[in-house]
Amino acid sequence: MSVSPVDPSTTPPTLRVLDHLHQLELHADDTTAVSQALLELRRQQLALAEASLQRLTPHEAGRLRQNLGTPTTLSEEEVAHLQDDAHQLEGAFELLSANYDLMLKEMATLAWAALKNSAVYTGRERLEELRDALRLLRGIQEHPIGSRNYAVWFELGWAFWMLGEPLAQAQEAFYQAARLSGNTGSLYHTHALRHLAHLQAAEGKWQEARETLKRVPQETQESEPGLWLEAARYGLLSGQAQESQRLLERTLDHQPELAFAVLADQDLAPLYPTCLHLVDHFTVATRNAATQALIRYHVAQGAADYLKAHFEITITLPETAALPHTAESASLFEARALLSQAQRETVNLLLEASQRVEKARQEAQESARRLKVQIDQAVSEKSYYEGSLKNIEEHAKESGFSLHPYNFSNPFLRKRNQKAEEARFAYESFKQKLTQAETYLQDHLPAMESALSKQQSRVEKAEQALAWLQSQRN
Repeated sequence: MSVSPVDPSTTPPTLRVLDHLHQLELHADDTTAVSQALLELRRQQLALAEASLQRLTPHEAGRLRQNLGTPTTLSEEEVAHLQDDAHQLEGAFELLSANYDLMLKEMATLAWAALKNSAVYTGRERLEELRDALRLLRGIQEHPIGSRNYAVWFELGWAFWMLGEPLAQAQEAFYQAARLSGNTGSLYHTHALRHLAHLQAAEGKWQEARETLKRVPQETQESEPGLWLEAARYGLLSGQAQESQRLLERTLDHQPELAFAVLADQDLAPLYPTCLHLVDHFTVATRNAATQALIRYHVAQGAADYLKAHFEITITLPETAALPHTAESASLFEARALLSQAQRETVNLLLEASQRVEKARQEAQESARRLKVQIDQAVSEKSYYEGSLKNIEEHAKESGFSLHPYNFSNPFLRKRNQKAEEARFAYESFKQKLTQAETYLQDHLPAMESALSKQQSRVEKAEQALAWLQSQRN
């Protein structure tokens, strides 16, 4: 039977992610719409999973319902990953047609626009956009230059599939896309192999689908949980139960929300008990992690009080979200959301506190520097005057004149002793300035040293506070 996810009259609706993946990628510019579509898909998977839960005991089914809960949000990473893939695909499609002649380039532009429209429209409008895209893509593919464009081949296969054309046509297009993109490192290569395996599985060719998926580049196989779940399904249906269990464990470890996809897929029924065990394990682990994150969050919330009590530093922190103190009764996804929010809020609080403490440290350090300069200047000035007086005394001794003032009435003697008189004048001036310097130090040095010690203590405490804040962030 021909299969068309667009036309419900050809096949029952499917809730496997790959049936919707490329449509979501074509529509990825609208973050809100894509997030809502993914969330709705997960809710539909949950509804379909209710039938699957009948295979479990009432206790097991109840525990699984409690652990999974109802999905209300998506992780930012999931949406961002899809959007990143979408940008890669669009960039590759544009690049491969960039050097075409004007007519072919315009056909490629119109084909891409029609594909994007088909991701937004519904009903007959969507079918018409897909047919337009199919005609344009065929026109490019039949041209000698366009015949080796793997992006065109992939989009052609996807349009065939969406329109319910014979699966052999879609499989051939996906095969050519995979063949032509084999050494390019393009995301189209992985997409072509995954879609080819998906359609082979739709015809019951489980072993072929499994072998096709093994041709996905190793670096992608190591980083794509959705692919692991597909491999688990093909392996299970081709008699590789142990391998499928390992793949399922790996899948849910990296992306536990795919448990909904597992429970919504009747082909994976033998793995339901394993899924139950893994969800139990991951739920407990996530609750514990979330509870620890919440503890750290509430410590960060009280950072201002802690800094004042232990380091005598007063800062004001912004208002924060009201989060619970524990995640013990949260579902897996509630716990993940709490974990993410608590970690984010904790980092923000501690960063804000660190910035404010660092500002206080710099202010105290600058105050200490200015005080040190003032003290050094005052002490240096006193030492200078003391040294100057000593030099004058030594000079007077060597020259044989007294530093005591004399009153010469004879002009000749006055002129003769002019240098001695100048030395006496300088001596008396420096004595006066030394007295002033000593008086200044006597009056102000204790206060300045006390203020300096206080500012140095503030610097030291601020550094200790910064170390404590850093330890809370680690």
